[in-house]
Parts: sequence; structure tokens; C-alpha cells
Amino acid sequence: MDKEFKQKLAEIVKDNAWYMGLGDVSRATGISQTKLRYWERKGYIESKQGKNQNRKFSYSMLIKAYQIKLFLDQGYTLAVAAEKAEAKNNVLKLVRKVIFDRFEDVATYDGHQAINLGPFDEDKDKLLYAVIYDGGTQFKLVDLPDKEA
Repeated sequence: MDKEFKQKLAEIVKDNAWYMGLGDVSRATGISQTKLRYWERKGYIESKQGKNQNRKFSYSMLIKAYQIKLFLDQGYTLAVAAEKAEAKNNVLKLVRKVIFDRFEDVATYDGHQAINLGPFDEDKDKLLYAVIYDGGTQFKLVDLPDKEA
């Protein structure tokens, strides 16, 4: 993958630079606009003011709102649901950081699609691959060819 493209993509995803309106979030999550406004007033979710004072929610906030809804559906109070959703959002941020810090390229390993996660250690003599099989994903270490050869 082109290094400049990879950096720009990581920047976009890191900054959650995808925004949508209140109606879009409501349609995507099945949460009424009234509830979303209430949750925002209570501080459980947040938006940025767009042009004409329209609320603009990040993709991350859409996910958080949906997680709150799922926890509410399981019987949690709004405060607890929001707390649990925030904890899950923090985990997703960590996963996203690891993926974008380590992602090098898409490859094929032993006939299966694989993600090249770059050098495994400081010696940089092995690459780490996440190989995708029908039954799941496995990590494989692959020796790099000798540099002196």
C-alpha cells in the first residue's frame, strides 16, 4: 500500500473525520432523534455544530449511541449503558490504533488472504502476518530473505 495513502487513511480514521447528521444517526441506529438530543444534553454523546447549527456526529459517536441502545435493551440504566459504551469505545480506539500502526499491506499466504503487520521484532528479520481462514484468523511469522544474499 502506498505509504502516503496509508498515512492519510490512518489520519482520517484516527480523527473520526466522518460526520453525519442527526437524522442519519437516527436512521442508522434506530434511536429516535428526541432520544439522541436527550443523550447529548446529558453528556453521554456529543456532536459538533455544522453549518446552520445542524448537529454533526462522528462515526465514533454513531457507534457509541448504538452501543448505548444495545445496553439499554439488555436492561441497564442509561448512566450504566453510557459508561459501558464508553469503555467499549475505548477498546475500539485501541484496536484501531494497533491496526493502523502495524498495517503494511494485504498479501497472500499459503493461498489465503493475509494482512502484513510488518516486522515482528527489532532485528526485522521476520514479518508478522494475520492469515484469514474460513474458521478464523491465525498469526504467522515469516522469515525475510537474508539481506546479504
